[in-house]
Amino acid sequence: MNPIVKRTAEIVLNLQNAEQILVSPDSLFYRKRMLSADAEELIIEEAEINHYHTVTHLKILMSDTEVTRAVEISTAIHQHFSYRKKKSQVQLKNILSRGWRSLLIGLVSFSALVIFVTNIDKLSSEAGFLITVRETFIILGWVALWRPAELLLYEWRPFKREARLFGSLEHCKVEIVPAP
Repeated sequence: MNPIVKRTAEIVLNLQNAEQILVSPDSLFYRKRMLSADAEELIIEEAEINHYHTVTHLKILMSDTEVTRAVEISTAIHQHFSYRKKKSQVQLKNILSRGWRSLLIGLVSFSALVIFVTNIDKLSSEAGFLITVRETFIILGWVALWRPAELLLYEWRPFKREARLFGSLEHCKVEIVPAP
């Protein structure tokens, strides 16, 4: 079996000052979301390009006076993506929990409708109206399972993918160097 080979992807940001990447300490979100929305969006877009089996290296080019804030910026990046990872993990947990609860409700509904349709079949011999009623309840039973199936098969995946992406950005190497 071949071990997974990790490639390195470099994201380069050329900034004039730290305020382009950091949220103001006066912001309501300062303790949780420490990066500006524009910086976050740019980093995420670039990281998504080479996400799987890739180690991300974030290189930030700044003026000489701003390079002294390297530790602050690096810490903010790691804390920000740690928060985003935890948030995605909570959303994933909520989606899966809702999916399993919905599946239980859907199965109970489906079972009740199947029992009801079975009793309708016993009452009638091929009467046209009762066949329509029976088929309607069978369709309703399948519809009751539709949303749980959608939640458990598809809707959790974006949150899992986000959590993995944010986890890799949480641990990415951040290098702040003077702009040429």
